[in-house]
Amino acid sequence: NNKILLASFTDFVNPFYSECIVGMQNAARRRNYQLFLQQINNADDPASYSFLINSKLYQGVIFCHSIPPGETLDSIRMKYPIVMCSQYNEEADVPHVIIDDYASAKNAVNYLISVGKRNIAFINSSLNHSYSIFREKGYRDALAAAGLPVRENWIAHLADIDFEIAYSVSRTLLEGEHTPDAIFCASDVFACAAIKAAHMMNRSVPAHVAIMGFDNVNLTTMTVPAISTVSQPAYQLGYQSCNLLMDQIEGLPTLNSRIVLPTEIVVRGST
Repeated sequence: NNKILLASFTDFVNPFYSECIVGMQNAARRRNYQLFLQQINNADDPASYSFLINSKLYQGVIFCHSIPPGETLDSIRMKYPIVMCSQYNEEADVPHVIIDDYASAKNAVNYLISVGKRNIAFINSSLNHSYSIFREKGYRDALAAAGLPVRENWIAHLADIDFEIAYSVSRTLLEGEHTPDAIFCASDVFACAAIKAAHMMNRSVPAHVAIMGFDNVNLTTMTVPAISTVSQPAYQLGYQSCNLLMDQIEGLPTLNSRIVLPTEIVVRGST
């Protein structure tokens, strides 16, 4: 009986995933499973899943991206137990381990408001991800609750966790006549890019523009100044999602198929 699990990603570029993977690997090893990793190009394309539906290798799958509902999801679920890690599909009742992206983003923006920032831009990922949708809602609601304007041209959606694109977006934000006094970023990679852009344009961080990241990956302490960020328990997200999957495979009773882990704001020099 081959005890092999698959974890599926749309990219391995995002440093947030490396901690998730370590958590998954450790959980799998403790229970004598092997974990394979797979990258698919397009999570929305049913054809991306045909290899899975035709494979006889795996006993279960962890998805670290959204999966198309309907027939694709049905045919995967007929074949495997599945768990989603750090994402979920509202319409599909798939077990998942996540953070509260909405509350986390709202807290981050409220923190920026509490240190006197009033013109807050947002560099977000693409709205194909459930986390991006909820973080943006948190951002918008925090501004609205404080009576601050939401400027649509200050909200960017980046298709990938891409430093260069985030850098050029940050430059554009900081070039205008009316520039933000804070930039909230949906990834620490974007926050690194924003710090570089501010530096290249001689804007001091945080006096001229405060910068807030999201994830708390290693990068955050490598910049000058170090990045304030929302700390996600990446290792635990991976560890618990893998345990949830193995429990399903082994037919153990899963008390809770929706696990929400806490986040916290880590304040460093960039705010």
